[in-house]
Amino acid sequence: MLKSRGLYGLLLWGGLLSAAAALENDLPKGIPDEPFDIRAARLEYTNETIIASGGVTGRFENVVICADRITGNPETGDLHVEGDILFERGNVLWQGSELDYNFIKKEGLFGPSALYFEPAFMSVDHVERVSTNEYLLRGATFTTCPEGSPHIHARAKEARLVDGKYIKAKGVTFYVGKVPVMYVPYWRHKLREGIFTFKFGAGSEWGVYALTKATLPITENVDYITDVNLYSKRGVGIGQGFAWEYPEAVGEFAAFYLKDEDPHARFDSPEIGDDRYRFKFEHIQNFTDTHYLNTKWNYLSDPAVLEEFFKKEYRNNAQPENYASWVYGNSYVGSEVFVNKRLNDFYDNVDRAEYSADLYRTRLGNSPFYLQSENTLAQLERVYSETNAVFPNPYDSARIDSANTLYLPQRYGFLNLVPRASYRATYYSETDGALVPGGDELRQIPGAGIKASFHATKILSERERWYGKGLRHKIEPYADYIYEDSSISTNRLPQFDDIDELMDENKVQIGLRNVLQTRRDGRLARFIDLDIYTYYLVDKNGAEDDFEFLHIDARMPLTKRTMIDLEGAYDWYAGKIPDFNTRISHHRDEVVFSLEHFYEAGKRSLWTPRIDLFPRGDISIEAYGRYDDNNNDLEEVAVIAYKNFCCMRYGLGYHFYDDDEQRVMLSIGLSAFPE
Repeated sequence: MLKSRGLYGLLLWGGLLSAAAALENDLPKGIPDEPFDIRAARLEYTNETIIASGGVTGRFENVVICADRITGNPETGDLHVEGDILFERGNVLWQGSELDYNFIKKEGLFGPSALYFEPAFMSVDHVERVSTNEYLLRGATFTTCPEGSPHIHARAKEARLVDGKYIKAKGVTFYVGKVPVMYVPYWRHKLREGIFTFKFGAGSEWGVYALTKATLPITENVDYITDVNLYSKRGVGIGQGFAWEYPEAVGEFAAFYLKDEDPHARFDSPEIGDDRYRFKFEHIQNFTDTHYLNTKWNYLSDPAVLEEFFKKEYRNNAQPENYASWVYGNSYVGSEVFVNKRLNDFYDNVDRAEYSADLYRTRLGNSPFYLQSENTLAQLERVYSETNAVFPNPYDSARIDSANTLYLPQRYGFLNLVPRASYRATYYSETDGALVPGGDELRQIPGAGIKASFHATKILSERERWYGKGLRHKIEPYADYIYEDSSISTNRLPQFDDIDELMDENKVQIGLRNVLQTRRDGRLARFIDLDIYTYYLVDKNGAEDDFEFLHIDARMPLTKRTMIDLEGAYDWYAGKIPDFNTRISHHRDEVVFSLEHFYEAGKRSLWTPRIDLFPRGDISIEAYGRYDDNNNDLEEVAVIAYKNFCCMRYGLGYHFYDDDEQRVMLSIGLSAFPE
């Protein structure tokens, strides 16, 4: 398909970014179905050769080329491009003066050129596209600095840009300004990941400190990670680790050691010595989408090392996890081998070795019945920290548990009815850990129930509003009768998890679900999904009131940028809220805001706000905090301001932790890698 038109008003350079912006503004977003489309001020077709000149723009499948002149054979796909060339494929931008390219084979020979592949600028002596997903670069310079004289750059004799994601290079020299600082014979790096990070500061607990981290590749798939942390009050901490990423596997190993010069600066505990260390191992191995191995192990020198030196990890998980999980399943069954083992004796834990095999709800042949089955075989041991003031006796038991439910879905006009019958049996080899200990026990729980529900919908609006286009309301009332009769009370069983807490049930769940739907970007989207329910107690089983708490569970993506999540309960007899969790988030280019509130009556009321102002700007600010208003405890406050100068990003911040620990910090890194 050949077309001719007037000269584009496209300015090909004030820099690669301005050229890219002009290209984006002047060209249609879509790629036509024809294999190529050329537009130019002058267009000729002679002897099976196309000659285009004067503001030429050519589209060749998923490649767009702007140049002064293009000549080529549409049958063979060979193109010769000259003069002020801008080559775009996906998010790759290349600029040069001469190019030979075959749009059918997707191969080409590029001369001296400038290449932009976010976030890296590349100056290359010779470029050759050797396959659909790989470029060969000779004499390449890499930097994230847009200036002509970069602050930091790397020079490689030969490099390959693969999949638009990472660079493989040989003979690489790193420069600060014009001074070479390091040479590596081989380098593999993801374009969107940083190499070095530096943080400096002063704190009441660490004193003056400097934290440095370097990530360098060993092979195409394995990175070598080194941390050197200097603390004027505590000494020198050394971290060494490895991270690996393969198509089917990802993981890391991290080790840290510090000869602590003041081990009791914060905690005066006999568990803490001057040898402070941690070891961490994580690995995920994917065999198929439903067959994988996931494992995580942590070993610590003492219970305070994470809180003192890895506060972010400690906030996320005060007691580190130690487990291995091997999962296999398909659309009908799922199975898991799960091992959890405490490695440090200063934590409470339930050590377990467990195998589970589940049959998902499945139709039995051509019958109207459906069966669901959940089965576990486990060896369990409850262990306690040796630092507890009162040291309870550990206890253990083998446990076999099988829960089976038979369903008979029915529909009567608008009404859905799902009667069910269930039977659960749980065997314990030992009950020494029970309040009323004995020998082995077999608990049986026969059960029955029926769920009734229907739904109705109504179009409330077809107009486009701030939440989307159109609004549809779906309402679903439901009632679920639950009856279970346990043969043994919980005080005769050892307590390991929620399976051991099961007891008699005779109640009705009554609920109402409301869903508001709209359309966003041409797709059906939920505007509000709200579920409110309670339980009516047919048999109170020791309870005082006829109804349990009123529960609410809501997920509300009010817009594409604003999300509200609610989950909690209301005690309508006492007029109190026993627990409630709230999360609000809003994302825009100029501001990212979130607020979380975790409330548990009489224990915690934790507020966690966070705001990022102008996260992509030359000046940006981050602020967050943690405040427990139940205990009037300000747990954490941080304010950090960042300023970008060319390719460098400088940060200055203040951090306050509970127990009056304070830090002032300065960070230096590349602006392309703000993390």
